[in-house]
Amino acid sequence: MRLWKNVVTVGLGVVLLAGFAQAGYDDYDDYADSHPLRLIAYVLHPVGYTVEWLVTRPIHALVTQPELQPVFGTDTYGSGFRDYGVTPAGGMPAPVVAAPPAVSSAELDALRRAAEAAQIAADEAKRAADEARRAADEAALSASKSGRAFEKSLQK
Repeated sequence: MRLWKNVVTVGLGVVLLAGFAQAGYDDYDDYADSHPLRLIAYVLHPVGYTVEWLVTRPIHALVTQPELQPVFGTDTYGSGFRDYGVTPAGGMPAPVVAAPPAVSSAELDALRRAAEAAQIAADEAKRAADEARRAADEAALSASKSGRAFEKSLQK
Protein backbone atom coordinates (compact mmCIF):
# COMPACT_ATOMS: atom_id res chain seq x y z
CA MET A 1 0.00 0.00 0.00
CA ARG A 2 2.88 2.33 0.82
CA LEU A 3 4.39 1.76 -2.64
CA TRP A 4 1.09 2.71 -4.26
CA LYS A 5 0.97 6.00 -2.33
CA ASN A 6 4.52 6.80 -3.38
CA VAL A 7 3.74 6.12 -7.06
CA VAL A 8 0.63 8.33 -6.92
CA THR A 9 2.54 11.10 -5.10
CA VAL A 10 5.40 11.05 -7.61
CA GLY A 11 2.94 10.94 -10.51
CA LEU A 12 1.00 13.96 -9.21
CA GLY A 13 4.28 15.80 -8.62
CA VAL A 14 5.38 15.17 -12.21
CA VAL A 15 2.03 16.32 -13.56
CA LEU A 16 2.09 19.51 -11.47
CA LEU A 17 5.71 20.34 -12.26
CA ALA A 18 5.46 19.55 -15.96
CA GLY A 19 3.79 22.88 -16.61
CA PHE A 20 0.44 24.00 -17.76
CA ALA A 21 -0.77 24.61 -21.26
CA GLN A 22 -2.39 27.98 -21.55
CA ALA A 23 -6.03 27.61 -22.42
CA GLY A 24 -7.22 29.80 -25.26
CA TYR A 25 -10.69 30.87 -26.12
CA ASP A 26 -12.49 32.37 -29.04
CA ASP A 27 -13.66 35.95 -28.65
CA TYR A 28 -17.39 36.21 -28.10
CA ASP A 29 -19.26 38.12 -30.77
CA ASP A 30 -22.53 39.52 -29.41
CA TYR A 31 -24.14 39.59 -32.83
CA ALA A 32 -23.24 36.17 -34.23
CA ASP A 33 -22.75 34.03 -31.13
CA SER A 34 -26.04 34.91 -29.45
CA HIS A 35 -28.18 34.35 -32.52
CA PRO A 36 -30.90 31.77 -31.76
CA LEU A 37 -29.81 29.54 -34.63
CA ARG A 38 -26.23 29.58 -33.29
CA LEU A 39 -27.54 28.48 -29.90
CA ILE A 40 -29.44 25.62 -31.55
CA ALA A 41 -26.30 24.74 -33.51
CA TYR A 42 -24.35 24.39 -30.26
CA VAL A 43 -26.69 21.52 -29.41
CA LEU A 44 -27.08 19.95 -32.88
CA HIS A 45 -23.48 20.12 -34.10
CA PRO A 46 -22.17 17.38 -31.76
CA VAL A 47 -25.09 15.19 -32.81
CA GLY A 48 -24.33 15.68 -36.50
CA TYR A 49 -20.61 15.13 -35.95
CA THR A 50 -21.32 11.89 -34.10
CA VAL A 51 -23.75 10.68 -36.78
CA GLU A 52 -21.21 11.47 -39.50
CA TRP A 53 -18.41 9.51 -37.83
CA LEU A 54 -20.47 6.60 -36.52
CA VAL A 55 -22.97 6.14 -39.37
CA THR A 56 -22.17 7.79 -42.70
CA ARG A 57 -18.40 7.24 -42.83
CA PRO A 58 -18.65 3.50 -42.08
CA ILE A 59 -21.42 3.18 -44.69
CA HIS A 60 -19.24 5.00 -47.24
CA ALA A 61 -16.28 2.76 -46.38
CA LEU A 62 -18.47 -0.29 -46.90
CA VAL A 63 -20.05 0.66 -50.23
CA THR A 64 -16.78 1.84 -51.79
CA GLN A 65 -15.05 -1.52 -51.33
CA PRO A 66 -13.82 -2.64 -54.78
CA GLU A 67 -15.87 -5.84 -54.63
CA LEU A 68 -19.06 -3.99 -53.73
CA GLN A 69 -18.77 -1.01 -56.09
CA PRO A 70 -20.78 -2.69 -58.89
CA VAL A 71 -23.51 -3.57 -56.40
CA PHE A 72 -23.87 -0.06 -54.97
CA GLY A 73 -22.92 1.85 -58.14
CA THR A 74 -20.10 3.79 -56.55
CA ASP A 75 -16.99 5.01 -58.31
CA THR A 76 -14.33 6.13 -55.86
CA TYR A 77 -12.42 8.40 -58.19
CA GLY A 78 -15.20 9.59 -60.48
CA SER A 79 -15.93 8.68 -64.07
CA GLY A 80 -12.90 10.53 -65.45
CA PHE A 81 -10.50 8.11 -63.75
CA ARG A 82 -12.44 4.92 -64.30
CA ASP A 83 -10.17 3.65 -67.12
CA TYR A 84 -6.96 5.35 -66.01
CA GLY A 85 -3.95 3.17 -66.62
CA VAL A 86 -5.90 0.70 -68.77
CA THR A 87 -4.25 0.25 -72.15
CA PRO A 88 -5.89 -1.09 -75.28
CA ALA A 89 -4.64 -4.24 -77.00
CA GLY A 90 -1.88 -2.34 -78.87
CA GLY A 91 -0.13 -1.45 -75.62
CA MET A 92 -0.32 2.34 -75.97
CA PRO A 93 -3.12 4.31 -74.39
CA ALA A 94 -5.54 5.74 -76.89
CA PRO A 95 -5.26 9.53 -77.13
CA VAL A 96 -8.29 11.44 -76.00
CA VAL A 97 -9.39 13.80 -78.76
CA ALA A 98 -12.13 16.25 -77.99
CA ALA A 99 -14.42 17.20 -80.82
CA PRO A 100 -14.36 20.91 -81.62
CA PRO A 101 -17.44 22.66 -80.32
CA ALA A 102 -20.04 23.42 -82.96
CA VAL A 103 -21.06 27.06 -82.51
CA SER A 104 -23.15 28.95 -85.04
CA SER A 105 -22.56 32.57 -85.97
CA ALA A 106 -25.89 33.51 -84.37
CA GLU A 107 -24.72 31.99 -81.08
CA LEU A 108 -21.41 33.88 -81.37
CA ASP A 109 -23.26 37.15 -81.94
CA ALA A 110 -25.49 36.47 -78.94
CA LEU A 111 -22.43 35.73 -76.81
CA ARG A 112 -20.74 38.96 -77.97
CA ARG A 113 -23.85 40.99 -77.12
CA ALA A 114 -24.05 39.32 -73.71
CA ALA A 115 -20.36 40.06 -73.08
CA GLU A 116 -20.87 43.71 -74.05
CA ALA A 117 -23.90 43.98 -71.76
CA ALA A 118 -21.91 42.40 -68.94
CA GLN A 119 -19.07 44.89 -69.53
CA ILE A 120 -21.52 47.81 -69.41
CA ALA A 121 -23.06 46.46 -66.19
CA ALA A 122 -19.58 46.03 -64.68
CA ASP A 123 -18.66 49.62 -65.59
CA GLU A 124 -21.89 50.90 -64.00
CA ALA A 125 -21.23 48.85 -60.87
CA LYS A 126 -17.71 50.28 -60.67
CA ARG A 127 -19.07 53.83 -60.98
CA ALA A 128 -21.66 53.10 -58.28
CA ALA A 129 -18.96 51.66 -56.02
CA ASP A 130 -16.81 54.76 -56.54
CA GLU A 131 -19.78 57.00 -55.67
CA ALA A 132 -20.51 54.92 -52.58
CA ARG A 133 -16.86 55.16 -51.53
CA ARG A 134 -16.94 58.95 -51.94
CA ALA A 135 -20.19 59.15 -49.95
CA ALA A 136 -18.68 57.00 -47.20
CA ASP A 137 -15.60 59.25 -47.09
CA GLU A 138 -17.83 62.33 -46.84
CA ALA A 139 -19.87 60.68 -44.08
CA ALA A 140 -16.69 59.80 -42.17
CA LEU A 141 -15.44 63.39 -42.52
CA SER A 142 -18.80 64.72 -41.36
CA ALA A 143 -18.80 62.33 -38.38
CA SER A 144 -15.30 63.45 -37.50
CA LYS A 145 -16.31 67.12 -37.64
CA SER A 146 -19.39 66.35 -35.55
CA GLY A 147 -17.25 64.52 -33.00
CA ARG A 148 -14.84 67.44 -32.73
CA ALA A 149 -17.74 69.87 -32.33
CA PHE A 150 -19.19 67.65 -29.59
CA GLU A 151 -15.83 67.53 -27.79
CA LYS A 152 -15.60 71.35 -27.96
CA SER A 153 -19.10 71.65 -26.55
CA LEU A 154 -18.12 69.34 -23.67
CA GLN A 155 -15.05 71.44 -22.93
CA LYS A 156 -17.14 74.59 -22.52
